[in-house]
Amino acid sequence: MSSIRRASIAAGIALGMLGLAASPAAAANRTLTLDASDPLAAKALQICYDAHLIGPAVPYQDIDCKVSYAPSSYQAAPGPEHQVGDRVLNYASTTVTHTLAWSDTVTSSDSFEVGTSVKATIWGAAEAAVTAKYTKTWTRSSTVSQTNSLPVPACNVGWFSRAAEMGTAVGDLRLDFKSDTKIRSGTKKRYRHVVINNSTFSAPTGKNDLLIARSRAMTPQERTACAS
Repeated sequence: MSSIRRASIAAGIALGMLGLAASPAAAANRTLTLDASDPLAAKALQICYDAHLIGPAVPYQDIDCKVSYAPSSYQAAPGPEHQVGDRVLNYASTTVTHTLAWSDTVTSSDSFEVGTSVKATIWGAAEAAVTAKYTKTWTRSSTVSQTNSLPVPACNVGWFSRAAEMGTAVGDLRLDFKSDTKIRSGTKKRYRHVVINNSTFSAPTGKNDLLIARSRAMTPQERTACAS
C-alpha cells in the first residue's frame, strides 16, 4: 500500500474519531422547547430549582440554573366575580340599607403544578420581566377590607360581589443550565436550555376593582317571616 493511500486512510480515521469526539459538544447547547401545558415543563422547573440549590453548595459541581421570563403580552381585566361578606335578608316591607363589613383575599395563579418554593423562583423572574417591560407591578396576594352600605329591597336577599382586577402576562419562560442536564426519562439526551412557551402568570393589580351590590327575591322557604 502506497504511503499516500496509508496517509489518506489515517486521515479519514482521525477525522471520524474527531467527529465522534465532537458530537457531545454539538449537543451541549441543545435547546428543549415545551408548551406550558406539557407535564415535562413542571419537571424541568423542579430540576432547575434543585440545580440552583445544589450548585453553589457543592464544590466543583457547576450545575446552577438561571430562570428568566420574556412576556409577549400583558392584559389587565376584572377577575371572576365572587361573593364577599355575608348575605343579608330583609324581612321588612320596605327597602332597608344595611352596613356590611367584609374582607377578601385574592391570590395569583400560573400555568404550572409545582411546589411553593419553585413558584417563588419563577414568579420572581416573571415579576421582574413584566415590571420592566410594561411598567406594571403585581402583588401575588392582595387583601382588601372595607365597610359598605348595601340597600336591600323588601323580601329580598342582598350581598356584595367583588371582581378584583387581574394582570395576566403570557410569554416564554427560559431555563439556562450551566451544564448539560437530563430532562426526559428514558433517554440519554441532555439539554443546556429549556424554553417553555405560553407560560401564563396572573396576579391582582390592586387597582380598578369592582364591588357590585347584588340582590334576589327570597325563596318560599325564606319568605315565611317576610312582612309582605
